Amino acid sequence: MMLVSLLVALLVVFVAVQALTEVPERARGGEYYKEQVRKYGKLRSTDNTAKTWDAPVDHFDVASKSTFKQRYYVNDQYWSGSGPVFYEIGGEGTLSGPPAGFIGELAKNHSALIIALEHRFYGESIPNGNANTENYRFLTVEQALADLSSFTDFYKSTVPKAAGVPWFVFGGSYPGALASWYRTAYPDQSVGSLSSSGVVNCIIDYYDFDMAVSAAAGNECGNNIHRIQKAFESTIKSDPNGLANALNLFHCEPDMSETDFYYMIADSWSMVIQYSSKSKLCAAIDLPADATPQQIMENFASFSNRYWGESFCSGGFYNTKQLADPKRWDINSRSWRWQTCYQVSYFNTAPPSGSLRAQQVNLDYHLKQCEEAFGIKMFPSSQRMNQVYGGAFPKAEKVFYSDFSDDPWQRASVDFPVSESQPYNLAQCDDCGHCLDFHQPLSTDPAALTKGREEFAKYLDLWLTEGAAEIKKKQMYKMNK
Repeated sequence: MMLVSLLVALLVVFVAVQALTEVPERARGGEYYKEQVRKYGKLRSTDNTAKTWDAPVDHFDVASKSTFKQRYYVNDQYWSGSGPVFYEIGGEGTLSGPPAGFIGELAKNHSALIIALEHRFYGESIPNGNANTENYRFLTVEQALADLSSFTDFYKSTVPKAAGVPWFVFGGSYPGALASWYRTAYPDQSVGSLSSSGVVNCIIDYYDFDMAVSAAAGNECGNNIHRIQKAFESTIKSDPNGLANALNLFHCEPDMSETDFYYMIADSWSMVIQYSSKSKLCAAIDLPADATPQQIMENFASFSNRYWGESFCSGGFYNTKQLADPKRWDINSRSWRWQTCYQVSYFNTAPPSGSLRAQQVNLDYHLKQCEEAFGIKMFPSSQRMNQVYGGAFPKAEKVFYSDFSDDPWQRASVDFPVSESQPYNLAQCDDCGHCLDFHQPLSTDPAALTKGREEFAKYLDLWLTEGAAEIKKKQMYKMNK
């Protein structure tokens, strides 16, 4: 019994989901994040120390010798020395430990080594140490994929045992897209990948996001969200102090624009649905029919501040002037805005009709924000991205795509098994949101979520077996030469 208790305690310590498989950093000050800790245990391992390697600033300039310190984490508690390497891709946020949760469970089952690499220009992995527009020429998907490949070579040369075992890649959300694109760009560096909520289709005018939020919310809850937007719009339009008062309700910085504010509140309610909490949002905003606009506004502001934390608005992600100001910008927020403006897009915009968000949150707004933030006119090269990597029809092989019915990012992923070697699973269940499979498996999980994990596990076993056989074949060939 004591042994069982000890194992349970150890499992809780190592429950973790890294990068943006968690809620974004700006939303970790409220009830949601605390609930995740209570439900799944600690969200990060606390006994792992970051390591660094000298990553090339520019992988594609053979004359350049410049490097930067790129952080990575290693968890070898399960590794037998002959088991596979589970390689997690860091995303658009600070990486502060290796993953556990579902990945940790798989690692334990497969005696795997876990490695997580922080994405360039996030956290402490900043080439040339600054976030100036000129320096962002080194922040591209191609450079990030090359980091993954070059780090693999580095680690294999440093830890020879890692060179003789299969590497399997994990990524969720934007890193989920990278997990697919990596299999296209560098197919020999891994034996397969899991792309959880992977946004492989770079959609520029992505109003499908808002449509998916509305569909997941349903008619009654959707109408209550409409009431919130209308309450703010009518008040801001009719009251000279309306915007200032609205900003104050959410603890926003006073120089935030009206459209930035509308983008922020839409993100607040959308993220509740995105992160598997639709039921809580719908219950919280269900006010009597005779509620006044002021009551509606105060009620939603109170919910948002309580759920995401009071720094959700002021953290630097939404305010265009903050994104452009070196004294105030948050590098993670600015770096992600650069990526959306330069390459991957995914601009959340208002659909032509039935929009939950304000109509002025449109493509023109986002492009103007790009120009103001970086001082240059920009338009994302998403069409080229989709041509190279396949968009909604990825060109990769041995990638498992997992999606979830309440996730508004689902429509930027695939929506069917693209090929025999690119299987797909959609978990259809209430409150099943973004990257849900990466969390610690629980006995209370929806059946559809459990079934999806089991389906993936079959492909993981198959691709690891095939990968190990291929490695052994190559080793025998070298011995016999």
